[in-house]
Amino acid sequence: MKVLVTTPNGKVGQEVVRQLQERGVEVRVGAHTVDKARQAFPGAEVVRFDYADEASVREALQGVDAVYLASPGDMPAEPVKRVVDLAREAGVGRIVRLSAMGVEHSENPLREVERHIEASGLAWTFLRPSWFMQNYATMNADMIRGGTLYEPSGDARTSFVDARDIAAMAVAALTEEGHAGQAYTITGGEALSRDEVVAAISDATGKSVKYVPISDEDLGQAMRAQGAPEAYVGLMTALYQAVRAGHSAQVTDDVRRVTGRDPTPFEQFARDHADVWRAS
Repeated sequence: MKVLVTTPNGKVGQEVVRQLQERGVEVRVGAHTVDKARQAFPGAEVVRFDYADEASVREALQGVDAVYLASPGDMPAEPVKRVVDLAREAGVGRIVRLSAMGVEHSENPLREVERHIEASGLAWTFLRPSWFMQNYATMNADMIRGGTLYEPSGDARTSFVDARDIAAMAVAALTEEGHAGQAYTITGGEALSRDEVVAAISDATGKSVKYVPISDEDLGQAMRAQGAPEAYVGLMTALYQAVRAGHSAQVTDDVRRVTGRDPTPFEQFARDHADVWRAS
């Protein structure tokens, strides 16, 4: 079979490519910047894929059996829904959609895309992960290197999940039978407070890291200062409000049921990424 992987430079997408290749699956990488993707994914076919360029999407979909469909968090629903329509026209057999934990409980662009996929007639699987552990090694890495994690999470707990486990779920849904029509809520094996998060990072790095709760307003000011679009500020504010309301504390056994193994513990993730936080 041939699988198209969209948003391949995302935390999950790059792992999906790697794990598909390990299984010997033919991978087509749909990338916004082709030259960069060819360097990142040797051995994979790389084609241009741009949500704003329908011709590139049509071309990328030709001849593929399944699509791993991810999109930037602040992207509106319409461009993603159009990809679904084009996939159906191209004869794609199944779509595995990266969504988010809890989207089924409210109306939002992610759920709008899910509804469109459900009505498309394609075989589908939804991946609804909790917060990524990898956020602490990427978007929050600088502040952790500085010794303090600032988040508007209060004392809430979150069932953080490793992107490598999400990718394993995606690969199973893309290549195996029995996942059509399933919506998986993907979590780690336990729900942690931010104090427990920084304790694990401190243990892994040998340096002291503390957690300081901040307000939604503080978060918004910091994001705007870094040039974040207002829609993305609003999205992150809503997500953190859900965290404080306890909606990110759910723990499921979906990783074990699908992959046959326990999800990666946060302590293991922290050990694997310790050098990121030790860097000056």
